[in-house]
Amino acid sequence: MKQNTKGAWIIHHSKKLQKVENTGVFDEIHATGKSGILLSALAESENNSTIEHEKVKVIAKAANINPLELPSIIQRLKSNNLIDDDSKGNVSVLGLTSSAVLKHTADMFDNQTTNKFEKISLEIAETVSHAPKDGNSLKEFVGDTYKIDSASVGDFFQQVEDIGFIDYETIDTNDEKLYFNGNLFKRDNLKKANAVLSSLSSEESNKVNELDNYLNNKGCIPLEQATKICGEKLISKLQSIGMYELNEVANNADSRVFVTKATAFGKFGNPFEDDALDLAKAFVASLSYGMIYSKTARGKIWGLKLLMNKLITGGTIGPATAIGQDYRILELKGVVKIIPAEGGMCYMRLLKKDIGLLALNVLESGDDASESSIITFPTSSVTTFKGPEFKREETRRKKQNRESKIQIIEALRTLRS
Repeated sequence: MKQNTKGAWIIHHSKKLQKVENTGVFDEIHATGKSGILLSALAESENNSTIEHEKVKVIAKAANINPLELPSIIQRLKSNNLIDDDSKGNVSVLGLTSSAVLKHTADMFDNQTTNKFEKISLEIAETVSHAPKDGNSLKEFVGDTYKIDSASVGDFFQQVEDIGFIDYETIDTNDEKLYFNGNLFKRDNLKKANAVLSSLSSEESNKVNELDNYLNNKGCIPLEQATKICGEKLISKLQSIGMYELNEVANNADSRVFVTKATAFGKFGNPFEDDALDLAKAFVASLSYGMIYSKTARGKIWGLKLLMNKLITGGTIGPATAIGQDYRILELKGVVKIIPAEGGMCYMRLLKKDIGLLALNVLESGDDASESSIITFPTSSVTTFKGPEFKREETRRKKQNRESKIQIIEALRTLRS
């Protein structure tokens, strides 16, 4: 496995571990993943930066790192020569792209762990992201390859299922499990999409083709529009297996969900690695919220493409009141820097050029992001972002009827073959 891919899986697993009380044998994945997430939030793409101690604490809190954990994570990053700090707790960070952060995350993990179960959890997640795997065969492979007895293999798989490192569907006839995860459609997407279409009725296939064409033209659309085309059940099924991704942005008054194709962020590379930290997804969802649901003129933007190109080339935009309120979640993730100006207005500068490019690749694919677009940003600040894996888990936790489960299993069987 490439280091970037391994780093992406460590981040993926660490986010899953944040939702459980006992991390079991996966302590190193948990600590290293949090270290990588914090490193990403602290680092700019190209320039060295120094962050004051109080701001480091705020960024850490936004990354779900509690104050007791922070010193050990800072020390871990420092011992790997990725940051430096002074007597006041201010942190200096080298310029790093998101790709570099993933590689460093994998290197930290390799330098620290000797636990084979942690390594296996990364490898099987990668394996079932290519195609669904039969549970018995996968367990036999793990036992034979790593010389682990069947009882220990069974216990290990129970843990990774409970935590959510991998997903499964049970075939009712013999309790056989099909293992997969939400990254199935980020590789060989066209072949897999065609396979899923073959498992659908002709009416459903026509609806999916219509939605695909719409997304190819628009890049990112509200869930309401996607549901109008395909219906709630079909969208839920295809999101459940990872064919489409849902991203949610919210503030105190409102929340909105947007749909993209699983490959939307991989125009020039590997979509799993390119946005493993969900930064470009947060950027696209925040901008889409402003484009579609805005109501008041606190900062109209004409020519989104021109604006994004200015940010990507190192320029500063503003001042505007909306800038200080609509990008707080991106500021906490280290994607943008907000600079206060007079009269409650602010300027904005892009800190992560690679994330800006990814976001632009999605947004410029359709007419809604053309240079003639007029955007009015929303009245309330965008303060929360839920990425596609969180939204997919939400869907899978909902009780599915028997018909839906049968259709999902049939789609997974088709992909496996």
